[in-house]
Amino acid sequence: MAQVRLEKVSKKFEDGQAVVSRFNLEISNGEFLVLVGPSGCGKSTTLRMIAGLEDVSEGRIYIGDRCVNEIPPKDRDIAMVFQNYALYPHMTVYDNMAFGLKLRKISKQEIHERVNRAARILDLENLLKRKPKALSGGQRQRVAMGRAIVRKPAVFLFDEPLSNLDAKMRVEMRKEIIQLHSRVASTMIYVTHDQIEAMTLGDRICVMNQGVIEQVGRPRTIFDYPATLFVAGFIGTPAMNIFRGSIVSEKGLFFDGGTFRIPVPQEQVQLLKAYIGQAVCFGIRPRALNKLNADETADFMLSGKYEISEMIGEEILLHMVSGEHHFVASIHPHQFSETEPAEISFGLDHRFAHFFDAETGRNITLPENIARETLISSTEA
Repeated sequence: MAQVRLEKVSKKFEDGQAVVSRFNLEISNGEFLVLVGPSGCGKSTTLRMIAGLEDVSEGRIYIGDRCVNEIPPKDRDIAMVFQNYALYPHMTVYDNMAFGLKLRKISKQEIHERVNRAARILDLENLLKRKPKALSGGQRQRVAMGRAIVRKPAVFLFDEPLSNLDAKMRVEMRKEIIQLHSRVASTMIYVTHDQIEAMTLGDRICVMNQGVIEQVGRPRTIFDYPATLFVAGFIGTPAMNIFRGSIVSEKGLFFDGGTFRIPVPQEQVQLLKAYIGQAVCFGIRPRALNKLNADETADFMLSGKYEISEMIGEEILLHMVSGEHHFVASIHPHQFSETEPAEISFGLDHRFAHFFDAETGRNITLPENIARETLISSTEA
């Protein structure tokens, strides 16, 4: 195991464009950290710099106590699992896993012990004599992970390893990777654009956007307390509902969305007094909207016209519109029928309400203890 630390790391290509900008991040010994973000955000480039496959333009990368900027990949004590399995088609599973060890002149006895241990961990013992063409996609990916395990690296690096698998196999492989981490207890850094993978796998998640860190924290924290509008819109399926409006003061503090007005939760009043008359964004998760019956009202209430519904097994997503605002509510299937009126009202669970600065995108109602726990900007660390 080893700690990994990135200090003000940047990557610029020949045209001067920064793909990664002043990146500060620390991954603890034995931690499973997931880099997640949209295509082009710099997450794979960051991983490749840690691996030594990309040069660092500025800053330093440490693995353990060593600065590895000038150390070649083979000497960094890392193992990388790619999206492409890259198995040798003419070799058996055993030989694919053993090949790198043979090149390192490790004894046959130790190679045998390492390969068989990895095979037990990954449930490959009955497949050691097969060649890759006789394996399923998930089995091939397990072989690729086994090839990394036998090296006993200080750090495992995963670059979107499940992208080529179907939905069912991805679920199974996520479980395999979680079990792998618990068994080998090594530091792991995992890159994905799939937020479900990020939420289910990581001890912590690093959300990236345009080469910088938007937020780093535990999955539950990032979901419940997004630090920026980008995180609010990227993490969560469906995404957090965002309404643009302003804070007004009329016998209390209110968020005015134009077609609706809701009181500011009492615990957030002091934080929002400075924003009276200014543009802010109000955010709330679809599952925090509770459908009201025709004769019900609520202190925190939002109404809209029903457009379409999506049946997703245990929930129905109602796509609603209120003036210029479009939003989604997640309700239990038994709460909905095709004879619903054109307008539906929802009570809002204000415990999950967030307000964002409309200009900077920052969450201005983030609790202090969450702000301390969560790294919010790579340029501020």
